[in-house]
Amino acid sequence: MELPASRPDLVITDRYWASKAKLAHRLKEIEAPGACRHTIYLKPESVGKAGVDILLRRELDAATAALVGEVVRQVEESETGLVVFAMADTTIAVIPPFPVEEDAVFAGSETADLVEILEQELTIGVVLLRLGKFAVGVFEGGEMVASKSDSRYVKNRHRAGGSSQRRYERSRDRLVRELYDEAGEVTQRIFAPYEGRMDYILMGGEKHTLREFVERCEYVRRHQTKRLSRQLEVERPGHKALENIPYEIWKSRVLVFKAGV
Repeated sequence: MELPASRPDLVITDRYWASKAKLAHRLKEIEAPGACRHTIYLKPESVGKAGVDILLRRELDAATAALVGEVVRQVEESETGLVVFAMADTTIAVIPPFPVEEDAVFAGSETADLVEILEQELTIGVVLLRLGKFAVGVFEGGEMVASKSDSRYVKNRHRAGGSSQRRYERSRDRLVRELYDEAGEVTQRIFAPYEGRMDYILMGGEKHTLREFVERCEYVRRHQTKRLSRQLEVERPGHKALENIPYEIWKSRVLVFKAGV
């Protein structure tokens, strides 16, 4: 199947994270009469070449297919899919916090399915981790129903050379492993009662630390299919951070495209 013509003149003029409230305000603008020409929903596996094919199968006009096809090319991939609003002089792409379940194309603005994604009553497990601190929580419909946070001393990096540095680094590595093991035990204990109904797992903290933790924690790896790779922003893992984390959980990524800029 022939792909739509490329639109190299289409560029991203703005990108930002939108809270539920901020996105709701933007959707009101999109819903204004005559503001939006087409709305396209793409499942995660459709973002890419397959997504462009779907647009053609849905019989979008050639100009709109080229426009949205270029948006899809620039997004490249999304683990939660994509919602595209093709407007008169602007195209808005929304990467929602949780997956789009069905491909669909609508004439005009169709925000109901996106609002439904944002209003889902989900059970979500959260692990927040930085060296020295961790917090684990379970949220049902945005309400925290279980949590545990703790801290554990981890030495800073040692810059001296020689055998003393090697001893120091071995000691530090042991402390890091102990932190990961304790965080993993707490994660399993907090998550276990909710395993059967847990929809997603999200993690927040420093990227390298989280990667090492996942490599160390067999429990998290065992539930890998439920884990979204999006990283939650958190400075100091703890109970207070858990109380505020729903704001981060439900954020959407918004990209604004314009032609001929």
